Amino acid sequence: MITKVINTFKYAGLFSFVFFSIISCEKEIESIGVNLVDNDKFSTDKFTSNVITENKNIENVPANGIEQYLLGVYSDKEFGSLKASIVSQLILPSTGDNYNFGTNPAIDSVLINIPYQFTKEDDESDGKPKFSIDSVIGNKDEEFLINVYELKTFLNTLDPNDPSKKAIYYSDKEFQKGDTPLYSGAFKINPSDTVAYIKRYKADAITVYDTDTIKETDVSPSIKIPLNETMIQQLFVDNASGSEFSSLDDFNHYFRGLYIEATELNSLESHLISLSMTNAKMTIYYSKDEDEDADEDLDGNGTTGETGVRTKHDFKFLFSNLKSNVLTRDYTQSKESGDNRLYVQGAAGSEATVELLQSENLENLKSKNWLINEANLTFYVDQNASSNIVPEQLFLYNYEDNLQIRDIITEGVAAVGGTLERDEDGNPFLYKFKITDYISSLLSSEDETELVKLGLKVYNSSTDIPTSITDVKIENKSWNPKGVVLYDGSEISGDKKVKLEIFYTEINN
Repeated sequence: MITKVINTFKYAGLFSFVFFSIISCEKEIESIGVNLVDNDKFSTDKFTSNVITENKNIENVPANGIEQYLLGVYSDKEFGSLKASIVSQLILPSTGDNYNFGTNPAIDSVLINIPYQFTKEDDESDGKPKFSIDSVIGNKDEEFLINVYELKTFLNTLDPNDPSKKAIYYSDKEFQKGDTPLYSGAFKINPSDTVAYIKRYKADAITVYDTDTIKETDVSPSIKIPLNETMIQQLFVDNASGSEFSSLDDFNHYFRGLYIEATELNSLESHLISLSMTNAKMTIYYSKDEDEDADEDLDGNGTTGETGVRTKHDFKFLFSNLKSNVLTRDYTQSKESGDNRLYVQGAAGSEATVELLQSENLENLKSKNWLINEANLTFYVDQNASSNIVPEQLFLYNYEDNLQIRDIITEGVAAVGGTLERDEDGNPFLYKFKITDYISSLLSSEDETELVKLGLKVYNSSTDIPTSITDVKIENKSWNPKGVVLYDGSEISGDKKVKLEIFYTEINN
């Protein structure tokens, strides 16, 4: 039973001491052999093996409860097109029993505010702050279309089929939406979008009595989407005293959230923005008559007279933690480089599978008296590919069982590698993985199930790093849309084909 657990990498705390002891002993043997034994009894060499690779399109990924949410439209001749939209519930303002709009209210403006991820640059020459927007893929100067709808699909916190588990929404889920958009318009990134100007209206909702300048305390930029005041009036003001707003549960059943939809406008070659959504909100700015001194209806048409005193207010509806990405892929124009290429892209894109030592006589290799010094798996970048969205790191894992490989647990992500290496001209060149412990275990094991198909995907630091020796399950969450074209393992790839190199020391008889 112990052997089975170790060989199949189903770690448990009970076996961790035994496992690390075995690893330590093996490494000590290598060191002792070099220093104390006559070198004539040892010989070192390198063994290179063919690798079988295959592309795998990813149909969907979990898209709620993730670190980053994508918004926008992007097209690439290598990876096809990706449209990314966002759905989210809203949270009632923290007003207690005071969610009411008072006497003669008039909505001044309704704004969705989604902070950018940004870098603060040196101030402009006039002293105004300057920002650059981070985490953008594509042409920042090309617009895409944003439509905002009332979400008509109720978002459950718990899995309806198993209430003991949290609900998972996948990136290809179809959500229902209202027939008429709350907003529709072209969007382009604006790093200078730091201020909102809110016109304040009298009770006639026509006459402006003041204009406010609204900005964050750090004057940071954000996406600002104005919603239709008439529709918000009907949804949020006319029945404010009703049971729909008596509790968060009642509110979420009444108004199920917002659907922020991105589609192409003039071209698919626009851009994607990565957003944390942590401080996203919808704010209703409104004015009302002063509660105790409101004038009577002097003109007889339902508005106050010119002497009426107006006060300014707002209700902030934060985006809840229950939100999801909607990702729509189209591969019809993709894979320009050719059939002997691997396409690895995150965010419900594509992965590659890798089969090691399939063309070798594995039993013959196991019979050799090898001490494995190092084993490297190398992938070369196709530098002729038209895509320029190369990720800085890839990740290798047990594809068949969706588990971490042995080296990730024993050595850590940094030691295993998979980071992008560039050539002398600074161009993306290769990714190399050190999988010494996996190969050592494979060649010393009597269990054939140790030889598994591996998966290669875009690395996500917050979900791919194991937190303990027992944390071996791979999470399928992926929000990084970057991708890279690699040479595969076929002979047509020549010197750039995927390589497994095993450096070993052999005991001479």
